[in-house]
Amino acid sequence: MFFTLVVIPVLYVLIHQHRFRPGPVAAVALMAIACGAVAHAQPRKLTLDEAVSLATQQNSVIKIAGDRVKEMDARVHGSRASYFPALTNDSTSVHIADRQHVDIPQGALGVYPQIGPIPGAGVSLVQGKPNFLLSTTTLTQPITQYFKIRAGVDVSRADAAGARADFRRAENEVAFKVKEVYYGILATERRCDAVDAQIRAAELRITETRNAVETGVALEVKAAEVRAQIAQAKHVRGQLQDAVADMREELADLCGLPVETELELAQPDGSASNSSPDTEAAVAAAFAHNPEIEAAGHQLEKARAALRAARAEYIPEVGAFAQHIYQDGAPFLTANNGAFGLHMTWTVFEFGRRRGQVSERSEEVAQAEENLAHLRNQVRIDVEKAVRKLNRAETGVDSARELVAATTEARRVTSDQAEAGTANRSVFLESEASMLSAQADLLRAEYDRSVAAADLARLSGTR
Repeated sequence: MFFTLVVIPVLYVLIHQHRFRPGPVAAVALMAIACGAVAHAQPRKLTLDEAVSLATQQNSVIKIAGDRVKEMDARVHGSRASYFPALTNDSTSVHIADRQHVDIPQGALGVYPQIGPIPGAGVSLVQGKPNFLLSTTTLTQPITQYFKIRAGVDVSRADAAGARADFRRAENEVAFKVKEVYYGILATERRCDAVDAQIRAAELRITETRNAVETGVALEVKAAEVRAQIAQAKHVRGQLQDAVADMREELADLCGLPVETELELAQPDGSASNSSPDTEAAVAAAFAHNPEIEAAGHQLEKARAALRAARAEYIPEVGAFAQHIYQDGAPFLTANNGAFGLHMTWTVFEFGRRRGQVSERSEEVAQAEENLAHLRNQVRIDVEKAVRKLNRAETGVDSARELVAATTEARRVTSDQAEAGTANRSVFLESEASMLSAQADLLRAEYDRSVAAADLARLSGTR
């Protein structure tokens, strides 16, 4: 876009102004291309908190869940409107092909002396107009339908609350996935550094082996073994680099960014946990805030409201109405008229349809209750697993720290030996690779602990 909108017009003007002199034009073109390449090559710096914030705002799954919440809120508004009067109009305009007539024969009203018959001749009176218009405007207020309407509103409210719980669950899931991928990228990159150090040590060792072979001290088979180790290490490094590339694209997609965006991830602070969580407290928090349990509770409320609506079908529908009637074309009727009263609709018998509907809704309530109980048990199991996993991750971090301390000391010893000439340089590089590998293990252990804490937060509904 930059090259199309800026560089090409500038080149066009310069070419015409300088009459095709290539020197300045080429310099400007190279400078523009270089600036564009530099601007394009700059990666976007991203912290863990920023990644989570972007994901919860721009992720497609969360946007869909948010739209679902708006849809359910609109449904609640529509359901509540049934409480209030409804004003309707019904208009009909017709053309009457054959109108009725009133025929009065001659003398039908009597024959009088000196006057004669009345009417003096037969008369045919046309009734009405050929075009007839009837418009009825009715204001209706439901009365006994209140129970059914209230149940319908409760169903809509349960759907809206369930949509909000699903929205929170989507936020928690996406936030957890962002943390997991973010930690995985950093740990895998550190593992790549350790493999690179192993490759450097092996390459130096093969050089030393080659020199030893030339002096007749070592065998060529040793050099072949080292080359095989280098090839294997390069293969592992390629696998790790592919994994990093895959996770970077996944992270960009989770954050709502273009998948080709280059990200520079910052080291998260405060990865250490304060203390081991209490299992019962974590379970109680999950029961109170877990979105899945909350959604199941709203499904139970919806099923109970649907049962009340099914039972309300037995109640006759009684409503009050006021009506204005306008007609144009009917004889003997005023153009405007009004009426008011009550209207009742009562289904006396329908071969058990309502009874079957009540039974169906009762079974739905039973299913929702069982589902809620099952989810509570499952969440308890998951929370207890997460607590145990977090506690085990703490011991893993302690073990990894001990290994880092040991490999750091080994690196110091081999460094002194290499400087004193009592050990080869490759031995020092191998110890350095071991130290980097131990540091990668420590980073992975710390990130495993952070992922376990994030999983426990997700289950507890706190993100």
